[in-house]
Amino acid sequence: MKKLPLLLRPSILTKLPILLLVAIFITPVVLIKLNYQLGLFFIALYISYWTIKVFESYYYVIRSYFELLDYGRRNFNENEILLKSGAHVHHVVVVPIYTEPYDVIEDNVNAILANDFPFMDRITVLLATESRAPEAEEHSKAIIAKFSREKIEIVSVIHPAGLPGEGKVKGSNITHAVREYERLREADPAHGKLDPHNTFVSTIDTDTRVEKNFFSIVTYRFVTTEFRDQAIFQYTPVYSNNWSQGHFFARLIAMGTTLWQLFESQNPEFYRNFAVYGQSLLCLQKSDYWSRTSIVEDGLQYWRSYFAWDGMFRIVNVPAVCRMDLVDETNLWRTITSQYKQLRRWSWGCTDIEFVLPQFYRNRHIPRWDKIRKSVYLVQNHLFWAGGSLMLFFIGYIPGIFESLRTSIAVLTVPFASSIIFTILFSTVVFPGLLSIHIMKRYAKLRKRDYVFCMLQWMLVPMLTLTLFSIPAMESQIRLFVGKRLDSFDTTAKMKRN
Repeated sequence: MKKLPLLLRPSILTKLPILLLVAIFITPVVLIKLNYQLGLFFIALYISYWTIKVFESYYYVIRSYFELLDYGRRNFNENEILLKSGAHVHHVVVVPIYTEPYDVIEDNVNAILANDFPFMDRITVLLATESRAPEAEEHSKAIIAKFSREKIEIVSVIHPAGLPGEGKVKGSNITHAVREYERLREADPAHGKLDPHNTFVSTIDTDTRVEKNFFSIVTYRFVTTEFRDQAIFQYTPVYSNNWSQGHFFARLIAMGTTLWQLFESQNPEFYRNFAVYGQSLLCLQKSDYWSRTSIVEDGLQYWRSYFAWDGMFRIVNVPAVCRMDLVDETNLWRTITSQYKQLRRWSWGCTDIEFVLPQFYRNRHIPRWDKIRKSVYLVQNHLFWAGGSLMLFFIGYIPGIFESLRTSIAVLTVPFASSIIFTILFSTVVFPGLLSIHIMKRYAKLRKRDYVFCMLQWMLVPMLTLTLFSIPAMESQIRLFVGKRLDSFDTTAKMKRN
């Protein structure tokens, strides 16, 4: 194996995110101290960049949402391509189960059964349970007993604890489940070995309720995609199951996540999979399934597959809705804590840097320009997640911290100009407010007061961005720097439906 240079060794890369974050914060201070005009140019450039990004995101969100609506209106039962090719696709839906209540699991299966897919007998629901949670096995047995006469196949696989080379993470559970199901099929003469090219494996969370056209849309997208084994198919998460019970901050973060996915889906070169997605079994085998040690298995799965195919890989947007739960606990404090842990877990994806950069260095098949652009985008995303909004908040006041500039017109004009731009940007929260109402009307029951709350809660976006959104990402990068890594997957508690 090619020896890594010093700067690409894990001991250095683990410190890279927080060091770059600090460097970004001190850059405008240093520049304005060294060169007055250059420093002001940097400040103006930074503010302008974010202003453009905000309006760009609105455009792409609308475009993506229109596509979602278009697919929702289509009647796939009359689609010749689906009727001809869909019968050859075997769907395996992996549902990891840990401590979720029985009725949450039951709702998941009921939503699958409610689909209007013409080939329901080609669907297998794989309940991936943990031996560390005996109640999960009991729930899966009850599910199999209740739905044993349905067309779909339901299989339960128990993941043993403490297998060599595995951590207490989601990836180890679902990897074991798929591999065990492959073994069971191969040993069953009535069914036979799975065809990796025509077996489509979806991984969805336990709280997921797929829409009734889900399998039709997914299958159509799969069979009409060129080089479909070299792709991950990303679904659209909408956190609507418990919308009316959710706290305002959980609603904002959930809706912000949905809008972010709609935005990213229009950026195919840098699109990444998240939470609910699928890929062919051949693609899974090529990438050695999922990581058995990573806390964040979804984003890393893109990179594992990307390098397995020497860069000839992408994410395909699938406008198929998966309705999910937003974070909800027994009281306000527990909900805040759980939401914080979820965001910290998502932001732990900064560890992808220590995996990706060495792989780029070692792989000679990927063009150099692709390596540079994707590396920059990866690092930039995590830097802006942790500090982008905080930087935007204080950058306009930097000229005033220098004694020599306090008599300069910049001390007055830069904060004034910044405040005008922030006011304009802040006023645009009307857009996501109205869009969130339009989306939730389709997937949740809104009371009259919810229409008002949906608009007013967006006024709190700046506060949440500077606190509950940014601080978990900062903690992740600090933990990585000091070597206090997250060592287990903190599951988000699911409340009973009834």
